[in-house]
Amino acid sequence: MNFETASDATRMGWVPDGSGRLFVTTVSGKVLVVLNGVVQPTPFISESFTQGHEQQGLLGMAFDPDFASNRYVYFFAAMPGFTLQIFRYTDVGGVGVNRTVIVGGLPAGVLDYDGGGMAFGPDGMLYFGVGTLQGLRSADVLTDAAGKIHRVRPDGTVPTDNPFHDGAGPNVDSIWARGFHNLYGLVFQPGTGRLWANVSGPGANQIFSVSAGDHGGWPDYENNQPAGFLAPVYSYLPGVNDESSFTQTGAVRQSGVATYTLADGARDSSWYRKGTRVSIFDVVNPSFNGEFYVKGHPSSRSFTVDQPEPDAVSGGGYLKRWPEGEFTMGGMFYKGTRFPQSYSGNYLFTDFRGMLHRMQFAADGSVAREHIIMNHEPGGGFVDVNEGPDGALYVLSSPGAIKRVTPVPLTQALSVSPLNLVVPEDGTRTVTVSLAMPPMVDVWVKVKLQGGDGDLILVEGGSLRFTRENWSVPQFVTLRAPHDADATVEHASLTFTPSQDFPAVTVQARTEEDDVPEQPGNDGGVGGDAGVDAGTGVDAGTQVDAGTRVDAGTQVDAGTRADAGTGVDAGTQVDAGTRADAGTQADAGSTHDGGTVTGPDEDESGGCSAGASALPGVLAWWLLAGLVWRPRRARRS
Repeated sequence: MNFETASDATRMGWVPDGSGRLFVTTVSGKVLVVLNGVVQPTPFISESFTQGHEQQGLLGMAFDPDFASNRYVYFFAAMPGFTLQIFRYTDVGGVGVNRTVIVGGLPAGVLDYDGGGMAFGPDGMLYFGVGTLQGLRSADVLTDAAGKIHRVRPDGTVPTDNPFHDGAGPNVDSIWARGFHNLYGLVFQPGTGRLWANVSGPGANQIFSVSAGDHGGWPDYENNQPAGFLAPVYSYLPGVNDESSFTQTGAVRQSGVATYTLADGARDSSWYRKGTRVSIFDVVNPSFNGEFYVKGHPSSRSFTVDQPEPDAVSGGGYLKRWPEGEFTMGGMFYKGTRFPQSYSGNYLFTDFRGMLHRMQFAADGSVAREHIIMNHEPGGGFVDVNEGPDGALYVLSSPGAIKRVTPVPLTQALSVSPLNLVVPEDGTRTVTVSLAMPPMVDVWVKVKLQGGDGDLILVEGGSLRFTRENWSVPQFVTLRAPHDADATVEHASLTFTPSQDFPAVTVQARTEEDDVPEQPGNDGGVGGDAGVDAGTGVDAGTQVDAGTRVDAGTQVDAGTRADAGTGVDAGTQVDAGTRADAGTQADAGSTHDGGTVTGPDEDESGGCSAGASALPGVLAWWLLAGLVWRPRRARRS
C-alpha cells in the first residue's frame, strides 16, 4: 500500500478509540490521518512552523488516558523564539479543535537536542523529556529545565510531590529526574510502573529505567556512572564497530560458564552490559570462539557467557560488537499476541540508522538478550515504532515509509532423524541432528538417554554445538545395544534439549533381540531337526550376519550414509559459501542480512528474524514521501 504525504514525519500513534486511525506528526506542523493505509485529505491539525536555519516543529505526541471521554491529544513542539511548548487539541469529528497550551515558556534549541519524548504514567500524570537544547555540556542544575524528565498534571499544573519541588524556591518544580542528554523516547513498562527513557549522547546511546529523583550522569558521565548515579540497562556506541582484545590467559571456562578478561587498553566491561551480543574470535582454544550473550560481570575488566563445554583455560583473541545504530529513537513494550509468546513484554526500540532492536528480559527483570531484528542500515531513518490494533509492528522510517512488520511463518527448530530407532543387539544405530536455520548465537544441544535398563547406551554425541557456520551440517548421536542373554525388548527415550528457547525433541528407541525363548520340542539339543539348526534358524551368517544386516559398510558406512565427502560434503550440500554464507544470508555486518531479505527466525523468537539483524517479515509497505528531517548527533564537547 503506497501513499504520498509530507517528507518530515517524526511520530506516529494509533488513536485509542477503535477507529483504526493512525496519526503521523510532522516537523512542519501537520498531523496526518492514515486510515486503512490511505492518507485522509483533511489533517487532524495544521500548525505552521518555520523550516529554515532555525527549525521549529512537532516532536512528540500522546493520547490522554481518558481519551474515550475527553478526546484530548497532546503535542510537544519547538516553537518560534527558541521555546518549547506542550499543547493539546480536542478530537471533534476527526479534526482537532480548541488548542490549549499546557506547558509553555521552556527554553529550546533549534529543533535538535530538544527531546520530545512524552507519555502518560500509571498515576495519570504527563511526563515529558527536555534535551540539552544546544547539545552542550552545561552544568546540571535544578534551576534549568534542560536535560531533565518533567512531570505535570494533564492540565499543566505541577504536583507538589515531585522530588525537587520547592514552591517559591529557584528549582524548576516540574523536574522529576535529571542527567540525560537527548530524551527522544519515553514509555512506561507495563506491570512495573517504571519509566523507560531512550537517550542519545555524543559518546553513547543509553536505555534507562528511571524512578523519581534519579540522575543519569550527564554531563559528567556517559555509560560509566559511579555509585549514586543511575546506570543504563543497555548501551551501545554510536555508529561504529567495537573491538577489544583479551589477556593471554583471559578465557577461563568452569562449570559451563566462560569468563573473558579484557586486556589493558580495552574498554571497561560495563560497555558490554548484560544481554549484549558479542562475537568472540581467535582465542587459542577455538572452543571459546563463537556468538554469545553477556551473562554477568565478575569485575570491571571481565564478563561471563554461558558455554556448556568442558572446563578449560586459554586466552588471546578478541571480541567484536557490530554497529547497532547512531541515535536511539522511539520505543514500546509489546503486548499483543500476533508475534510468538516469547515477544510478550519485550522492549522494542528504533535507531535512526535504520534498525529495530528487541530486548528480552530474564525472570528477575534484568536484560537477558538484546539484538537487532530489523536492519535497513545505513540511512534507514527509523524514528518510531508502534503496535497496531492487529498486533503487527509499524515502523516509521525515512525516507517517508511506514513498514508493517509481521512474523514470518518460519520457526527455529531441531531437525532430528529418525524419531523412532531400533537398535539390534550387539549393534549401533545413529540419529542425525541439525538446525532449521542459522542461529543468532551458538546453540548447544544436550542429549539425555532415559530408560533402557542398561541395554541401550549412548556412545557418541552427548553434547552438540551449532554455530552460524555449521547449523545445517548434520551431527551424529549413536546408541549401542550390548549383547545380553535374555530376549526382553528394552525401551528408552533420547531427548535433545537446545540451550535456546525453542522446543526439545524426543526420539523413541528400542532394542531388537537375537535370542529366541526356548519352547518344548524345538531345542536343537533335544529334537535336533533342521528346523532348529542354529546354522539355519538363527545362524548369525543368515539372519543377523553383520555383513548383511548391520554391516557398517552397507548400512552405516561413513562413505555412503555419512561420508563428509558425499552425504554432508560442506563443499556440495552445506557449503558455507553457498547455503549458509553468513555474508549473504545472515551476515550481521552487511546490508545483505535478514534485514534486507525476509529471513528465517532467530533461535528463540519463534518466527521473526535471522542473523544479527534480521527482518521479521515485512508483508506490507506504507510509503510516505522522502523524509528530510534528521536528528543531529550532539556536539562532542
